[in-house]
Amino acid sequence: METNYNTKEELIRQLEELRDSENPAEAYFKAKVLSRKWRNAREDEESFYEKELSDRFNAIMDELAEKAGDVEINVEDRKNEIIAKAKEIAAGTNFKKGNEQMQQLMEEWKQAGRLNKEKDDELWAAFKEARNEFFERKNEYFANLKETFAANKVLKEELIEKAKAVLDLENIKEAAKQTSELMEEWKKVGSAGHKDDEKLWQAFLTERKAFYDKRDAFYDNMKETYAKRVAEKKELISEAKLYLARSEFTEDEIESVKGLRAKWKEIGNAGRDNENALWEEFNGIINKYYENMRFYKN
Repeated sequence: METNYNTKEELIRQLEELRDSENPAEAYFKAKVLSRKWRNAREDEESFYEKELSDRFNAIMDELAEKAGDVEINVEDRKNEIIAKAKEIAAGTNFKKGNEQMQQLMEEWKQAGRLNKEKDDELWAAFKEARNEFFERKNEYFANLKETFAANKVLKEELIEKAKAVLDLENIKEAAKQTSELMEEWKKVGSAGHKDDEKLWQAFLTERKAFYDKRDAFYDNMKETYAKRVAEKKELISEAKLYLARSEFTEDEIESVKGLRAKWKEIGNAGRDNENALWEEFNGIINKYYENMRFYKN
């Protein structure tokens, strides 16, 4: 009998420890295990002291059951909140952020507490369904994204090849036009993925820089060429002025004046900023020479 008393007193002691637990749901679960042990320790005929122990045990069990019931309500509400959040995330499109949020919700689920197995399984199934929907959509999105990246990579590689071909054009204005058009096309092509985007962009920039270096060299050379042609045409103007001033109108002189126009054409264009003014001055002198010649012969 003494041993039975000790067993029951020990069970009550363990039950009292559970009463102070910060997790009532878990405490009640453990208490039910102690309750089975209590039934196994029960005598057919209880003494007055044993009845007193039973009353103490049952009172603590009732208290734990009440606390666990309150907690179960809170646990169910909390888990339903988590499920609602999971469904909201599953319907979204920010998969990177959503992945982090789903991980956080899983941690919150683990800390939310436990209910009876049937209810817990029901809520877990709803939570799992929302999670599965999210991860299926996420996997599908990234699978499609890989295909999109691959297609965009091909498009960008084609634009790089076109940019290389521009360098072979002799017409600088046409090359400049195509270079600008290629840049507009590049802007319209989406990402080829973090792995390739920067490498492709640098390759495209290299070809653009090569063209602009060629263009700058071309125009630098044209400036030098125009300056040289301006000087040559000014010499012709000076020569024309001499013929006009002399106005001997010999056959040799007339042939020389005709030759000035031929030389003018051979020199070539002296640039938009210079050509018209130079030509007007030169042509005016030559016309004046012929006007004087006709007057002289008449």
